[in-house]
Amino acid sequence: MSPPTFLLLLSGALVLTETWAGSHSLMYLHTAISRPGLGEPHFVVVGYVDDTQFLRFDSDDPSPKMEATVPWMELEGSEYWESEKQIVKSHVHISRVRLNNLRLYYNLSETEPPKTHVSHHPTSEREVTLRCWALGFYPVDITLTWQRDGEDLTQDTELVETRPGGDGTFQKWAAVVVPSGEEQRYTCHVQHEELLEPQVLRWEPPPQSSIATMGIIAGLVLLGAVLTGVVIWRKKCSDRENLI
Repeated sequence: MSPPTFLLLLSGALVLTETWAGSHSLMYLHTAISRPGLGEPHFVVVGYVDDTQFLRFDSDDPSPKMEATVPWMELEGSEYWESEKQIVKSHVHISRVRLNNLRLYYNLSETEPPKTHVSHHPTSEREVTLRCWALGFYPVDITLTWQRDGEDLTQDTELVETRPGGDGTFQKWAAVVVPSGEEQRYTCHVQHEELLEPQVLRWEPPPQSSIATMGIIAGLVLLGAVLTGVVIWRKKCSDRENLI
């Protein structure tokens, strides 16, 4: 897959006020478009006096060069025309540097597949929310769908807009509310062009050993709290006896 295409637009304007016909505007428009895998970027430069285009440059022409588009600008070889050529040449160079900087800034020279998982959030004694996550992916287009026993749940799915991840990648999630105890009937399907095939995910409950460990830890915390309370109570009793 090719990296994304960048478009860079530059413009400059100058108002001339010391002409016998009054004030006129001089404007240059510069467009640079990156073309991954196709070599050099595409550059287009056009110049306008008021609303009249008087010069153009297109790097895609068979023999690219700056050309006059009105008879009164056909001054090939004049000092002014040569200076205009140098201006166009410098802007092409600047545009090339800026396009490269854009690639570096967004770090999008490589594409990224989504990192996916399903999280489990009890909402009541009878229901839980299953949330399907896709993180750190690029390009932006992605599809997340939930199914129950193989049937799409489009109407019952809460789907957020794709959001930027802050590092040039994107993130998204889709959620469904399901009956507690029936989580394994629900599957999340993730489609993205950087995945060799769509991913199918289910919520995986933690191993029983982990649950037992958590129970032991909770019991120890509770026991510690009880023992601390007993020590404090006995100390208070001892202090009262000493006062008597």
